[in-house]
Amino acid sequence: MTNNQQPGPTGVPTPGVPGPGQQPYPPQQYPQAYPGQPYPGQPPATQPIPGQPYGTQPQQPYPGAQPIPGQPYGAQPIPGQPYGAQPQQPYPGQPYAGQPYAAQQPYPGQQPYGPQGPVPPPYGPAGQPPGKPKGKGALILGITGGVAALAVIASFLVPRSPVLPVTPQLPGTTASVPSATASAPGASVTPVTQTDSAQAAVQDYLQAVASGDSASAIASAVSPPMEQSLLTDEMLAANQAVAPITDITVTEGTGSDHQSVQAAYNLGGTPVNTTFEVTRVNGSWKLDAVAVPLPIDLSATVGVDLAINGVQLLNINPAVFPGRYTVEAVSGWYTLSGGAVQVENTTPSGQAPEVKLALTSSGVSAIRKAAQAKLNSCLKKNSLAPAGCGFGSYLPGTNKVRPSTIDWRVVKGGTAMRKLKPSLDAPDSAIAKVSVKVRVDCSSTNGRRWRGYSTVHYVYATLSEGKAQVTLGA
Repeated sequence: MTNNQQPGPTGVPTPGVPGPGQQPYPPQQYPQAYPGQPYPGQPPATQPIPGQPYGTQPQQPYPGAQPIPGQPYGAQPIPGQPYGAQPQQPYPGQPYAGQPYAAQQPYPGQQPYGPQGPVPPPYGPAGQPPGKPKGKGALILGITGGVAALAVIASFLVPRSPVLPVTPQLPGTTASVPSATASAPGASVTPVTQTDSAQAAVQDYLQAVASGDSASAIASAVSPPMEQSLLTDEMLAANQAVAPITDITVTEGTGSDHQSVQAAYNLGGTPVNTTFEVTRVNGSWKLDAVAVPLPIDLSATVGVDLAINGVQLLNINPAVFPGRYTVEAVSGWYTLSGGAVQVENTTPSGQAPEVKLALTSSGVSAIRKAAQAKLNSCLKKNSLAPAGCGFGSYLPGTNKVRPSTIDWRVVKGGTAMRKLKPSLDAPDSAIAKVSVKVRVDCSSTNGRRWRGYSTVHYVYATLSEGKAQVTLGA
C-alpha cells in the first residue's frame, strides 16, 4: 500500500484502486473544463453564461464581415449561403463547443446523437439501471473521437461562396437601414426647389399696395401690425386717388436669411428709391414690417375730428402703408400746418414733427358771432351780476335793487365783438381779449336812483360739435 492509498470500508472499492484481477489504471489527466462546467463523468451543468442563451457561445464573424446590430454573431444566416451552412444552435442542456458528447443530456425517450449519428445507450438497454461505470480510459478515447468527428463535420460546413460586404460601422453608432424607396431600382428623389425670394416678396407687397389689396399686403409681414385702423382697402383706394403707386422695380438682394432689398417706384409721379428689410421665416421670405406709424405728431389735435386723405381718422397714432397722406380737420373752423407727409417704406423715420392747429376765418367768424350774441343776451338780464357775462354792479349799504328797473347798455366798444381776434388755447377752445364798457341804471326799493359801470375784458369760446359757446370775462 502506497502513502496516497487508503483502504476503504469492507466490500466497497476504493476510488482509484483496481479491484481484484483488474489491471491497474494508468495515470490519468482530467481535461480542463470550461469555467462552470463539470469534469468528465459528472452530470452536465445547465448553468447559462450571463447574457447568453444556453449553449450559444458567440461566434467570430468572417473576415471582412460586420456584425448585424442587435443579433448575436453567427445567429443569422449569411445572404447567399444555404441553410446547411448556418451555425447550429445546440438545445438547452447540450455541452458547449469542445465538450464531449458523453456529457450531453438526451431528451426523455430519445437517443443522443453523436458526431456520426445516434449513439447507443451508454448504460445498456433502455430502461435498465446503470451498471458498473466503465474505466476512465475508455471515456477519454470517446472524447477524443467525438472532437475529431466534430472537426470533420465543421470542415464541410465552412461557407464556400463569397461573403457579401457590409458597410463598416463605427463603434457606438447605429447602423442605418436604407428606405425601400431609395433602394428600389429606378426610384428617384425629386429635389424641392425654392421658388420664393426676397425680391419676389417685396414685389408682391408693393403690387398689393398699389392694387388696393390690403389683406395680401398684411400677409406679407413676418407678424401682422397691431394697429390696423387705416390698413384697409378703403384707405388704399383713397391713396390711389391722391398719389398712385406705379412703375415698380425691385432689385434682388443678398443674404441667406435676411436681405435689404432695393425698390424703386413712382408715387404720384414722384420717383422713389428706398429699401425694405426682408427675412426668411419657415422657408418663405417675409417683410420685417408692412406698415409704419404715421410720421406726424397729432397730439395737438386731441378733441378735433380729423380725416386723412378724406377717410375719418379714429386714432391719432395710426399705422399706414407707403403713400402720400394729408391730415385735415373735419370742421372748417380749423386748419392744420404740417399735416402732409410722404411715406416711402416701412421703416420708422424717427421723431415725427408736430402739427399745428389754428382757427380758420370761418372759425373766427363763428366765435365773433357767438360773442356778440352773448353780450346782447347779457345786456337784457334783470340782474346786477348776470352769470357768464363778465360785468356787474351792486348797491351800497342796505339798499335793495328793484330788478324791473335794471337797464344795461354799452357805452364804449360797441363794435368790439365784431373785431375779435381769438386764438386757440386748446384744440377745442379759444380765447380773445376785448374791451367793452357797459353802464347800468336802476332804482332801489326805497325809490332812490342808482348808476354804475363795468367792463368786459375777455371772451372765452368752446368749440364742440359744430357749435361755438361763448363766456364773457371781466
